[in-house]
Amino acid sequence: MIEGMLAEGGLAQLLGIMAPEQELDDGEVASIRQIQPTVKRYAPRDEISAQGDPSDTTYIVISGWGCTYIDLPDGSRQIADFQLRGDIIGLRAIGANWEESFHAISDMEVLELPTSDLNRTLSATPSLAVRFLFALARNSAIRGEHIVNIGRRNAAVRLAHLMLELGTRLESVGLAEADGYDCPLTQYDLADALGLTPIHVNRMLRELRQSDLLSFRNGRVKFVNRDALVSFAHFEPDYL
Repeated sequence: MIEGMLAEGGLAQLLGIMAPEQELDDGEVASIRQIQPTVKRYAPRDEISAQGDPSDTTYIVISGWGCTYIDLPDGSRQIADFQLRGDIIGLRAIGANWEESFHAISDMEVLELPTSDLNRTLSATPSLAVRFLFALARNSAIRGEHIVNIGRRNAAVRLAHLMLELGTRLESVGLAEADGYDCPLTQYDLADALGLTPIHVNRMLRELRQSDLLSFRNGRVKFVNRDALVSFAHFEPDYL
């Protein structure tokens, strides 16, 4: 049964994804097995956690796409990041509330574990804590790059940079090829992530396509000329 298998071994599998060059030792595996995770499946646009809710669960994405975002008083939202396979969401101090909402963009399978149990395990197993700190540092670097993207780059470069970032992240977990990847995002999703309007996103996609840099059609991002796109976006993947 898939759910039982993932509940027992999913965390070890995903820790391996976050540090693929290292093997889990027996002590790490034993510590992981003390946590009682559950696996849940979500449909597109399902809410997984809401802004302001108590933060007592940590999530690790097994499959699918999600996003974290902040709701604004005028009814709009700002997407802070997109969550992909292996990403960790919600590892924070016990007793705090969610600063953001987290929902599914595509069908998602998510490993859910009590943050209190996870914190105890990490406190007792420094080598595991280092793995999580590495993942959290990467998340922080990604968000920092997103601030630069919105604050200092023009619209076409913002879009190109984000598409390259997502492709690089997906490649690292075996879900993209060098020339592109499947992508469930809408122009509304991209607009909310980039601080643009959907109409502006559409124009920038057309500009990138006409420049023979990138196309995005029928749920597929294609890097027409990846080297030129990297140069255009000044994309340096070291932060990933």
